[in-house]
Amino acid sequence: MTHTSGRSGTSGASSGHNGPVGAKGPDELRRQIEVTRAQLGDTVEELAAKADVKARVHSAWDRVPREAVVVGGAGVAVAAAGVLVWRHYH
Repeated sequence: MTHTSGRSGTSGASSGHNGPVGAKGPDELRRQIEVTRAQLGDTVEELAAKADVKARVHSAWDRVPREAVVVGGAGVAVAAAGVLVWRHYH
């Protein structure tokens, strides 16, 4: 995706200028339609990516170093063993 969330490059009433909003001819209208379609496509892609929870979880999991997972698992095992030993003697 090459689209940024700021829409400063759009034409029309939301662009912040007070000039005419309509196209100045059929070619300009076609260009505006293509720009709008591209922006709409980018927005749909962004929304679909945000809605894809499974892909987001996999992406987050891929960023976790494997060493951290091993160390974390070992830490949980040691803590569980400590709790079991403590409960046995108390």
